[in-house]
Amino acid sequence: MAQLPLADHLRTLPHGILFGLVHFTDTAGNPLLMESVYDPEVWQFVGGNMEFDGEPWRCARREVLEETGLVLPAEPVPPLLALVFRPAADGWPFRVGVVFDGGELSAEQLAGLVLDPAEHADHAVRPLAEWRTVLGPERLALLEAVVEARRTGRAAYLHVPHPRNPS
Repeated sequence: MAQLPLADHLRTLPHGILFGLVHFTDTAGNPLLMESVYDPEVWQFVGGNMEFDGEPWRCARREVLEETGLVLPAEPVPPLLALVFRPAADGWPFRVGVVFDGGELSAEQLAGLVLDPAEHADHAVRPLAEWRTVLGPERLALLEAVVEARRTGRAAYLHVPHPRNPS
């Protein structure tokens, strides 16, 4: 069988979006989430979609800087807490996300966060029990998996099915 030229071969493969997120807590272990300006009901991890920066940790670091003003070091790369997969649906390609452990932020660091007003209206640090009353099922499942992954040292894998195709 003849091998296809690279450009032709690439057209036969699915294309997707990769995103990098960072899980931060305060010194008591309470998770930090950001309130979206696009939907005030949505609280999310710090992070976003990868551009052409080459790899997930660089993407996550760039997003942390843009969204909070925090500068994270390139090395060492922190532990991976979760890998998230969402299949293609509604015109969107598949999405793969990685969640890194950003560690604990001091009260001073939390007070010094500088939010990007084009993306986030607010941030909050709350106990997991309180987040359970605020988050929808999908975001709560991710937060709980990430908290458990940090506790156990074992990364989580989450497959987020499309609501109309829960396979």
